[in-house]
Amino acid sequence: MSLLNNLMAHPIDEGYAVAARSRPQQDGKPARVRHRVLLTAAALVLGFLLAVAAAQNYQAAPEAEKQRKELITRINQADDRLDGLRTDQAKLANEVRGLQAEGLGSASDGTALQQQLNDLELQTGAVAVTGPGVKVVVDDAKDADKEGRLLDVDVQQLVNGLWTAGAEAIAVNGHRLTAMTAIRSAGSAITVDYVSLTPPYTVLAIGDTATLEARFAQSSGGQWVQYLVSNFDVRKTITTEDSLLVPADATIALRYAKVIKK
Repeated sequence: MSLLNNLMAHPIDEGYAVAARSRPQQDGKPARVRHRVLLTAAALVLGFLLAVAAAQNYQAAPEAEKQRKELITRINQADDRLDGLRTDQAKLANEVRGLQAEGLGSASDGTALQQQLNDLELQTGAVAVTGPGVKVVVDDAKDADKEGRLLDVDVQQLVNGLWTAGAEAIAVNGHRLTAMTAIRSAGSAITVDYVSLTPPYTVLAIGDTATLEARFAQSSGGQWVQYLVSNFDVRKTITTEDSLLVPADATIALRYAKVIKK
């Protein structure tokens, strides 16, 4: 009977109780303390590294801004020098044309050759052109996202439509288009002859104002641009102008020549 009473009073063996009492000393509070110490140390190390990185960025910011301003200044100086060289080139080209005209003389064969030379210079973009035409201004959609932005292919289609419509000379944002001109993209910018442009894009096209605008609207290029206007809210205006100036291509140069035998 005493054995039964002992089992009822102590249903769990004393070894379990001993093990239960000893477990907190090994895996309880001391383990949690160690975890807190490790977490605190890791947080301190991380905070120290972040503080060092922030201090370094703060110290490097003025130097980086200085280098940026110096680079912008150098770019602007290079652009000014390039514009000056192009102006000098245009003056020299005009002198060369004057000498050519004097050399050809006023004889009938010389006059015909001069007219042929003038036509070739016009076609190749070697000389500036003035005359009536149309002015097309296209721009990205207002608050444009990726789909509402104009791409290089859009400008290509617009220009090809104007050529098809009968344009004799075309310029985009002041850059004359010739057979050697490339219209491409560089990142998010559209480049004409490897010069990055910013919207809006102003396209000047010299030609017959009586038919140029209507024929452009019927061309594949005109329909392409109208599709962008109707579906992606691209902005476009086209006006007829009595007098436009399309500059010469300052980068054009003589590549091939031959002596004409008399």
